[in-house]
Parts: sequence; structure tokens; C-alpha cells
Amino acid sequence: MSRRWCRAVVLGVFCAVVVVPACGRQGSAGPSAPASSALVSSASASLSQDELYAEAERVYRALFELEEDAYAAGGAESLPLEMNQYVMQPFAGLEAQSLSQVASKGWRSQPGTRSWIAYVRRSPEITREDSVATLSVCVDSSQSPLVDANGAIVGGGYNAHVLFFKYDMDGSLKIYGSTSEAIDSCNGN
Repeated sequence: MSRRWCRAVVLGVFCAVVVVPACGRQGSAGPSAPASSALVSSASASLSQDELYAEAERVYRALFELEEDAYAAGGAESLPLEMNQYVMQPFAGLEAQSLSQVASKGWRSQPGTRSWIAYVRRSPEITREDSVATLSVCVDSSQSPLVDANGAIVGGGYNAHVLFFKYDMDGSLKIYGSTSEAIDSCNGN
């Protein structure tokens, strides 16, 4: 069972309910579309592909550390403010929902353990809507399971994620979408 199975389920449902229908609404952008498009074009034009992907990886790794801290603390009732610099909607809402679920169930990472990132790979061939960068990552939480209030293991394992990045209105590169699945191992992927 995956340590972050609850996030995988939430993300899967979200993708089916929100992201897929939203693809058909691309032509109905409101009046702010030209300004945000100009911002994205300007910001992405100033970075080389290597710089863009280095920034995407920096954003992901910083968020990962904050996630680990939040899971160790037993989740959170809402999205921790420091995460806002790395995520935007709709991903921010899913992240908040996942952390809230962990808190409400009384779960936390097994004390004294931390998950680790087995790999981060650039995946420019995978795109979604207006993503400017895509990373494929694998997280190993097999030695850092989620436990309930009694210390019983409720999840742990390997999760493969595809993370989609775009520029926020403030010009910062952020994660706005993802897909996740529990897998048998981070080897060979």
C-alpha cells in the first residue's frame, strides 16, 4: 500500500472530474488571459531549457521537504503558507485536501523516518494544457510509512508522480497539476 495513497486517490479523482473537462474550455479564457499569457511568454523566454528544468526541480525538492515536515507533524488543517511559493491551483487545493485528511485521521510519518526522492527526470514529451515544464519523479516511502495514532502502519511504498509546472501571476514557476500512482519499485522506471 502506498504511503501517500490518499493523495493518489484524490489526484486521480481530481484529474477525472476537473482537469479533463477543463481541456474543452480553453477558448473561454476571461479578460486576464492576455496578461498572464504575456507574463508566461516573457518569463519562459528568459530561461534556457536547462535553467527552466533546474528551477522546476528546485521547486519540487523544496515542496517535497515541506511535505515531509507536514507528514511528520501529522498533516495540516489547511495548506501551510510556505507551500504557496511552490504550488498553485488546482494542485494547491489537492495538496491541502491530502494534508487535511492525514490530520483528521490522526496519521503521521513513522517517527524518526523520512521518505526520499529516488529520481527526478525531465519529461518534456509529457504535456498538459499550458505546462511549461514536466518532471517525472519517484518517491520511496517504504522505510517511512504513514502510521495511525496507535502506531499501526496505514501506508508506505513507492509512488510515481508526473508534475506539471507553469508560471503563476507573480512570475514564479509553480506546480499546478500532477498524476500519481503506486508502483512496485522506483527501479527501472
